[in-house]
Amino acid sequence: MKDTKEPTFVSDVSTDNGVAVRKPFRLSKENQRRFIRLEISSPMSLQKIRDAEGGFWPEGDWHVIRGTILNISAGGVLVELEQAVDSGDVVSMRFTLQDVEELPHVLGLVKRADTDETGCLAGIEFITREYLKDHFSNGEVDLLRDMHTNFDESVRQVLNKYVYREAGQKESR
Repeated sequence: MKDTKEPTFVSDVSTDNGVAVRKPFRLSKENQRRFIRLEISSPMSLQKIRDAEGGFWPEGDWHVIRGTILNISAGGVLVELEQAVDSGDVVSMRFTLQDVEELPHVLGLVKRADTDETGCLAGIEFITREYLKDHFSNGEVDLLRDMHTNFDESVRQVLNKYVYREAGQKESR
């Protein structure tokens, strides 16, 4: 998406319900991303904890789905998976950044998933255990193992450090 600083002006516009906009009403476009995204290629795996239909696997005993991270930010990942997931699935992910920082059992919410005959492209947002408390029943939260990582500020800082270090290295090339 092109990020432009040039304003767009709207001419006189009126609607049937009496709302009117007079020029120069200023519209501006801005990049909607909250976090810097880093293009990487790194193996990962995930297991469903709860699917969009309500199936629940508190021990992470759903089969392992393998894939590759295509890009990552402090807010989530874009992954290419060998098998399909659905929007609304809650997953536990495992991945390593640059063979240095291992992040096991990171919680995520599948925000979008596009499937074809070659696999699945999924956008997964990192979530916290607090998210689970708001969207799971108390019984479900109690059944989840404590190992599922709360993608809290400390892990976010590790990713931010990694992303900014890599972005700085790309700029110096």
